[in-house]
Amino acid sequence: MAKLNDAGYEAWCVGGCVRDSLLGRIPEDWDLAVSSLPPETKQVFSDYPTFDVGMRHGTISVLSEGHTVELTTFRMDGVYSDARHPDSVQFSNSLEEDLSRRDFTVNAMAYRQNSGLRDPFDGLRDLETGLLRCVGIPAKRFSEDALRVLRCLRFSSTLGFAIEPETLQAAMDARGLLEDVSRDRVRDELQKLLCGTDAAETLRRNSEILFSLLPELAPLASCNYETLYHRCSVWEHSLQVLSAVSPNPLLRWSALLHDCGKPACKRAPEKGTAHFHGDASESEQLAGMILKRLRFPNRDLDRVCSLIRYHVETLPLPEKRLKKLLGEFGGDWVFELFSLMRANLAGQDPNRLEEHLTALRDSQELAETILSRQDCLTLRDLAVNGKDLLSLGYHPGPALGKELSFLLEKVLSGTLENDRDILLQEAEKTRS
Repeated sequence: MAKLNDAGYEAWCVGGCVRDSLLGRIPEDWDLAVSSLPPETKQVFSDYPTFDVGMRHGTISVLSEGHTVELTTFRMDGVYSDARHPDSVQFSNSLEEDLSRRDFTVNAMAYRQNSGLRDPFDGLRDLETGLLRCVGIPAKRFSEDALRVLRCLRFSSTLGFAIEPETLQAAMDARGLLEDVSRDRVRDELQKLLCGTDAAETLRRNSEILFSLLPELAPLASCNYETLYHRCSVWEHSLQVLSAVSPNPLLRWSALLHDCGKPACKRAPEKGTAHFHGDASESEQLAGMILKRLRFPNRDLDRVCSLIRYHVETLPLPEKRLKKLLGEFGGDWVFELFSLMRANLAGQDPNRLEEHLTALRDSQELAETILSRQDCLTLRDLAVNGKDLLSLGYHPGPALGKELSFLLEKVLSGTLENDRDILLQEAEKTRS
């Protein structure tokens, strides 16, 4: 900012970094609105690494002390024909014109030393009262950029802010425009929303917007459990589980989707309680379809689906079963599973809750013991390997791998010790 000011240009901190600073938070990044045109900005920072990340729209990134700062020329946006990006921009000499094109008043403030806070839309007042309100006409703001509909919910979730009624109605009316937004951008906004401290309440109040994006979840709202353990809708239970797990992104997705297959599996006799046979498998498949549509990396998709698949495991988990899960998925995954199971139990019958939680604690302590003992859990931990079996006369091929897996299964079950001599004797008997 000093370099730009010394060169005769205006430079203001704008957007989220101003908002977060006023809230006493550490900003994730810093954006500057500047009066210099992009070539002029590059000239001022000719002795710095710069990147033309959005030069057409007036943005130059400058690398300073290991951090990237985005510098964008004051501008006015043209028509948004794709409901996402302006077809053109017109550079401006006015900071106020630049702030007027932004989404919400709490993001439309600017600050610089010696000039103080510039707040033409009363963003500070909204920040102090915890209110999300569009700059100008809400319907216009959302029609310009449909992703702002999700950004509105995301800020409500992460900041704990209420949404001003006219802004909320406009967001509801514009939710159909989200169909044309990149699935990657939708995924990223939803994930930030899910990790907010008020995620469950935000989704509870604005479920129609989420259901327009993920229609597979809409039936959860009208599907009641009608069991001994739950007396609410599947949707309400899912939100309770969501709020009960830590803000780990994949764990939050697992919580949101863990029972998404229940409506398709529900069987409710005239008398008695409802049943949901096969719901874990159905939920896993449906969750996989949703995450694939949102372009999740395969590794993340598999992790969420596996947590959903195993969250219905009977407690307490036997040692052999725990070792198998630890070997296949690792310790971090197993403790994420325990977290999901604990949150799932919290919404069940309180008369049986302590019994189930005790069984869960026993399983967690056993897993910690297994890991601390450094027990054999995978083929890599086995005291023998393929070369050892080849020396006994085994031939390369499927039979070799099958024998190693057989020996591992014996060790996991406690039938054999993970001792080289003992395992070689067992392998010799099998071969003969």
